[in-house]
Amino acid sequence: MFHTAARCGPRQLASRPFPARRPSVGRVSALPTNRTYAEHFDASDPLARFRDRFVHGDEPLIYLDGNSLGRLPKATQARIAELLAGEWGTGLVRSWERWVGLPSEVGDLIGEHLTGAAPGQLLVCDSTTVNLFKLVNAALDAQPGRRVLITDDDNFPTDRYVLQGIAAQRDCELRMIRTDPDQGLDEETLAAALGPDVAVVSLSHVAYRSGALADMARITGLIKQAGALVLWDLCHSAGAVPVRLDDCGADMAIGCTYKYLNAGPGAPAFLYVRADLQDSLTQPIWGWFGQRDQFAMGQAYDGAWNRALRYRNPADYRHCRCRRRHQAAGGGGH
Repeated sequence: MFHTAARCGPRQLASRPFPARRPSVGRVSALPTNRTYAEHFDASDPLARFRDRFVHGDEPLIYLDGNSLGRLPKATQARIAELLAGEWGTGLVRSWERWVGLPSEVGDLIGEHLTGAAPGQLLVCDSTTVNLFKLVNAALDAQPGRRVLITDDDNFPTDRYVLQGIAAQRDCELRMIRTDPDQGLDEETLAAALGPDVAVVSLSHVAYRSGALADMARITGLIKQAGALVLWDLCHSAGAVPVRLDDCGADMAIGCTYKYLNAGPGAPAFLYVRADLQDSLTQPIWGWFGQRDQFAMGQAYDGAWNRALRYRNPADYRHCRCRRRHQAAGGGGH
């Protein structure tokens, strides 16, 4: 079932039952708990050789929190030291010519190896929250006759909060569909919430609590049949499961790099906009780095999407590049 959140917040207005959802999660089998069993699989794991590429403390720690913060690659330590001493320390402003292209360059690497996106569609920049805010607002501006946003009530809090804020600020309707945390998104419930007034549907590819994996291709097709745009949150899927944005026909996507991409605390997020959609979206935050001819210092703003959406601390891109190399070496592509 779903309910709509009115213009001033997530107030439930109506709900009605829908057909029972199909089971999509299999039974969890019991596994032996003895250490020998685990050591056997550790020894035969084809990724075990990558362990020494990461920093480990002296304490015997079993770390299972990569979904919150990935480990530090040793290569990143050396690369950041090189950046500080060379590119900033002695290169100074002369390094800007190199830095300014990093959002696109690193974005293309993530697109090629981790998210199934052709060059020119993915940028590394800002935070997940800011990127979601920018893309949803741009999508609303591009569809003036559609005033409804859709997400599900088990989506990550950031996504829900950003959409609630946009709905309140822009006098739109946020339609929240109910989702079983374990079973994941039910397509029949989503289909019932769609309509000619829906502008954007924002969903997570992998549920943050249960790990339920959404069928990106099927759901994207369902949404596009209704004429709406779809935005996928890849924070818990990029670097962990195969992602094929281009093949699935996705319109937009966002994701972070500090989890499974091991780019470190404070590392920039990324955003994806399908190539044929880029000219119809206008960056809602106008700044100097978004100007098409930046050093003309013109009086009026003339934004280019791949400039307007892209800047961040150059040190952050070194984290992302080192991690992308580890993913490619381990076969962690799309």
